[in-house]
Amino acid sequence: MHLSEIVLSNLKTDGYLNMNFTKILEKAIKLILFLFAILGEQSGQAQQWTLTSCVNQAINNHPDIKSAQLDLGISMARVDQAKSNFYPELAASVFQSGNFGRSIDRFTNAYIDQFYNTTYAGVRLNVPVFTSFRNSNLLASAKSTKAASESGIEKNKNILTLTVITYYLNALSQAENIRNAVNQWKNDSIQYQRLLIRKEAGLTTKTEEIQLLNQMKTDEIGVQDAQLNYETAIIDLAQTMNTSLPSSIRLASLDPDENYYFDIQNTITASLPQINEIKMGIQSLHQTIKATKALSYPSLSLSADYGTFYASSNPERTFTQQLNDTRNGSISLGLNIPILRGLQNRPQVQELKVRQMALQNTMDKTQLGIRQEIDMANTRFKTYKKRYENARYLLDLAKENILLITEQLTAGTVTMVDFLLAQNNMEKAAAALTNSKYQLILQEKILKFYSQGKYDLD
Repeated sequence: MHLSEIVLSNLKTDGYLNMNFTKILEKAIKLILFLFAILGEQSGQAQQWTLTSCVNQAINNHPDIKSAQLDLGISMARVDQAKSNFYPELAASVFQSGNFGRSIDRFTNAYIDQFYNTTYAGVRLNVPVFTSFRNSNLLASAKSTKAASESGIEKNKNILTLTVITYYLNALSQAENIRNAVNQWKNDSIQYQRLLIRKEAGLTTKTEEIQLLNQMKTDEIGVQDAQLNYETAIIDLAQTMNTSLPSSIRLASLDPDENYYFDIQNTITASLPQINEIKMGIQSLHQTIKATKALSYPSLSLSADYGTFYASSNPERTFTQQLNDTRNGSISLGLNIPILRGLQNRPQVQELKVRQMALQNTMDKTQLGIRQEIDMANTRFKTYKKRYENARYLLDLAKENILLITEQLTAGTVTMVDFLLAQNNMEKAAAALTNSKYQLILQEKILKFYSQGKYDLD
């Protein structure tokens, strides 16, 4: 059966549909069809997205995560660079030179005044033996920076996850608002059909008809506003996921955890990624300061070289014979004691210390912000939990009241004003329930994050 036939059949079962189709009823049917389309009631035609799939899509596609991952790649390269400071240096060299003017012959130690060429070949090895722990501190600093980058990725993932959760819940809320608005419009349409029947029997007035038509037009605008809000929410969600989403997308529903209780003492703020990132940054700067100070301390290095040469000023020996005659090597241990290097290092150390204090101040502000967010989320959670319970109770009363008012309106014991008042009360109760429901879910997920260290996506 076609969807429009189903809707018409439902209206017929209420007994209020007759051969006199009005434009108002046609609009009502269109709005109901639109509601089904928005909420994905076409079986198998709209893809369903869960909160988990939306978060995963955002993490895989969002540029902020990719930027954080690139920063991690740079940090890993710097770790490898710091490790290379421990490696020995080995170099092979070959030189060819021409000599002219007066010089001392390398073989006879006599003065000669002629042009001759020289070929030199050798290998040199240099090993850092002791650098006052500069290389060790540089490596430790690079590893701390890498750990900070890893925490930065997790921090960005958590920020993006909360953004997706917020937009996802907003989309669910707006879809529910559409449902509420269309139900209001449907109720108006049904009452208008009843009014037409009563009008033919002379049991109603023009004033009641105008009042109902005015309410129907107001509710129609409410449906349009709800539609716009829903489509805007889907666009926000799609942009966060860095993908495109149709307005007919089906979002898996979420409900509050009515048994959830938050223990404010059971939080893990000290191990959150945003805290670890700053901690590792402070630690990296501390190790960089130590590495910079090490430049002012003595260093010890071991070097060895082995080489040979040929000079054309000695025609008595061939090229090969000279290479064999002149081959020699040496090993040396050198101690370098910087005297005035501390004057050069002092400004750099001062700058690093200021940066360290700035990071510590950022840490203090971050911890303060987290405490405020926890307190705010806990206060909102308690408030929305009470509002959610009250809104459910009020909506039940409003539904019961609208049924009684409808019966009395049919019997002619109350006026259209009474019906419209009852319907407005039900509309307010439904809106309050929807708002408190999804705000409650959001605060639950924020508090669970500070209790568990990760967002609950179920």
